[in-house]
Order: sequence, then C-alpha cells, then structure tokens
Amino acid sequence: MSQQLELLTENPAQWSTILYVTPEILKKEIKPFVVLALKELEGNPDSRTSSLMNADKFSAVRSVVRHVTRSRSATKEAWSQEDIKTFLEGLRFSPDCVAELTSLLCLEKMYENIPKHLRTKPGLVNLQWRIDLSLSQSNIASENADPERSKEIMRRDTHVILMLTLTNGQTNTYRLSISKFHELRYTIASALKNMIVLEKRSCMRKE
Repeated sequence: MSQQLELLTENPAQWSTILYVTPEILKKEIKPFVVLALKELEGNPDSRTSSLMNADKFSAVRSVVRHVTRSRSATKEAWSQEDIKTFLEGLRFSPDCVAELTSLLCLEKMYENIPKHLRTKPGLVNLQWRIDLSLSQSNIASENADPERSKEIMRRDTHVILMLTLTNGQTNTYRLSISKFHELRYTIASALKNMIVLEKRSCMRKE
C-alpha cells in the first residue's frame, strides 16, 4: 500500500454511514456536489446547499471532498489517480462515479483556495531511534574520569537520536538528552491516556 492510500484509508470507521448512500449517487450529480462542497470549504457556501433534494447524497460527497482536501496538505505530491480510484471503490461508488470523482479530485487547482486552518499536518510514517554515546565517551576520556565520575558524565552527556519520517516524505532528526527523552515519553503517554478517556465519553461517539 502506498503512503497516499494509507493516508486516505487510515480511519475506515468514519465511512460506515455513507456506505449505504454512495451506490445510489449518479455520475451527473458528482460535479455539482463537488463544486458546492468546495465552496463550503473555501468559506463561500452556496445558498442552494440548504435546499438540496438529495441531501444525503451531497453529504456523502462532501465528506469525501473534505477528507481528500484536508489530506492533500499532508503530502507533497499530487494525488495518484490509482490511489484515489482504489479509495473511492472501497466506498462503494459506482464505476462511473469513481471515474468522474477521480478526475476532479486529482486536479491540483481544486486545492488552491482551501483555508490554512482546514489543512492537516503531515502524519508519521516511521520512527527510528538510537543511543548516541559519542559525547559522553569523549568527555570521560578527556577527564580520565574514575568509575563514579564516568556514571555522572554518562547520565549527563548521553543522547537519544530520534528520526521521524512523515507522510510528505520529509525526515526530521531530533537530539534529546536522557531527561528530555523521558519527558517526551511522559507527555505522549499522558496525551494518549487523555484521548482514551475522551473517546469513552458519550458526547464523542458518532450516532
């Protein structure tokens, strides 16, 4: 699976409700729905949106456009038509609708006027880490430190190197002291715990 397709399909549960609607959408409805959805995203909603006869169909297409548009900012490359097609087929759009929607979603000019607050940050693809002892070993040698002093230097000057690969292809490297590394671990663990608590609250559940 490509990184783009992984980004598009990372949360399949969010599509459970629209899977009952997408097979009924007609090809001729795709383009008008996409235009209306884009106007909403750009902050210029069309008055026709509130009086649509096929509100459920529009809502389904709008969800797809919003998701693809937001995800677009997390990757440097233009969407692969094959990945978009695979994504849409998984949502049970008809072959005609898949072809029409794919051609529209792969147009780069479609994303030019999307406000920055709707753009997603790149996701994490891979994380690697290693222990860097070079500074501590150098300082121990230069001081000709005894065993007790060597332990102090090791605690102070040993670093953890984190290498993060993002969905946009960028690689970031961070150099952390042992204490800062443990602080990062604690912060992440606390954030995950809070997310689990929030997810269990009834107000956060989709109906």
